[in-house]
Amino acid sequence: MRHFPFKVVVFCLVLTPILYMITLPGCRDYLEKKYILKIENGLIGNSHDLLNGSVHIEDRIAKNIQALINQDTLIRITDLDLEIQVTEGRGKIIYPIYVGSDGFQADSLGNYDAQAVAAKNFEILNSGLKVNAVLHLDHGSFLANCIFALYSGMSILIFFVFYRQGSKRAEQERAAQNTLIQDLKKNKMHHEKLKEDLKQERAELFKKIEQLDKKYQSEQKKAKINEDEMFNEIIGLEEQLNTYIELKKRRDVEVNELKSNLEKYEQKKSGRKSKRNEVDFLSKRFKTLYKHVEMNKKALNGFMNLTEDQQIKAEETIHQLDRDPGSVIVKRKVFSGKKHKVTCFEVLFAYNGRLYFMNHPNRTQVVVIGTKQTQTKDMEYLHNL
Repeated sequence: MRHFPFKVVVFCLVLTPILYMITLPGCRDYLEKKYILKIENGLIGNSHDLLNGSVHIEDRIAKNIQALINQDTLIRITDLDLEIQVTEGRGKIIYPIYVGSDGFQADSLGNYDAQAVAAKNFEILNSGLKVNAVLHLDHGSFLANCIFALYSGMSILIFFVFYRQGSKRAEQERAAQNTLIQDLKKNKMHHEKLKEDLKQERAELFKKIEQLDKKYQSEQKKAKINEDEMFNEIIGLEEQLNTYIELKKRRDVEVNELKSNLEKYEQKKSGRKSKRNEVDFLSKRFKTLYKHVEMNKKALNGFMNLTEDQQIKAEETIHQLDRDPGSVIVKRKVFSGKKHKVTCFEVLFAYNGRLYFMNHPNRTQVVVIGTKQTQTKDMEYLHNL
């Protein structure tokens, strides 16, 4: 759960309705303007029939608008609720309009006056036509649901990407922990084996002491016969006992040294792994944040040795190199390489910090990061490139 992207989940949950609420009115305004322009372009069509009076302008406008609505794929698929109104220059509504029974009676009685119709059509055209469209794009409509589904899918995709990254990091940590546990188990087994060997040697030494003691007792009985031989035998036994004691002391010292070395080795190994993990994490972080900057391993180690304030200033300089290298203030040029043919640039940060970089096509390579105290070693490194 430590790598679960809770912040990403909250971000996706908040971002989806916000984007939906912003996109819905924007989409409505865009579609209204689009359909107004489309209707205006195809509103009249061929004006010859209108000017000779063979058709009413209201009928032509209604027919053209209905044809545009029927042919529009978006309206047909999403069932958009589009209200269209066409008015002439004086404000009279041309479309939609209700044709009363008087108009049908006049046409049916043969009172159709083409010249009057043409004059009326010309008057309307001359006064100008204005198209208004109102699109009712409410919540729960097909298009609104599609927009919400799109943003929901994007949020799920973003969450899945971050979740996969977190899972990979967790797997890597588990693998590193398992490796460390296996190494510790091997060291423990080696230590236990060493202890068993020492116990066996100690048992053998005690066995030899018992044998020597028995031999001493036997020789003591013979001492009555020869005191000189007895005395020499005692001296020999004492020397052997002293040898055993000295050997035991050396064994104890060796065991203590082995324990101390084992602890130092484990601490050193843990420290190296921790530092290597920090360098790897820092390298991945810079590669992800700064696409046009390449960080050298020497630069990463120098960055880690800086104080927290110096690291912030150094990363600010790296950010400028990534976004706009020309805006970085260069203190001087440094000719590096064994033959001094490679040009490096020195940049100051945090008063005491030093950053050296080289320009390459489409990228900038940060070679060394250090301070005034490490400048001598850093310059030697640059000259030995």
